[in-house]
Amino acid sequence: MKREKEYRQLTDGALKRASKEQSALMEAQWEILGPRYTKLAEQSKKVDEKTAIYDPIPWERMRGR
Repeated sequence: MKREKEYRQLTDGALKRASKEQSALMEAQWEILGPRYTKLAEQSKKVDEKTAIYDPIPWERMRGR
């Protein structure tokens, strides 16, 4: 659940950035990225912490460990 929540926060952040973006190209890129994080959030529900083989986001580095 923790990973799902973090992906959903990334989704929200990407969509907020898209809404504030002045460049149409960058806005489109943020709008594409947001739903990708949502998909990862949905997939993370099916995998628990012990069975995850590959995670594209280095959570430890993002948390400052």
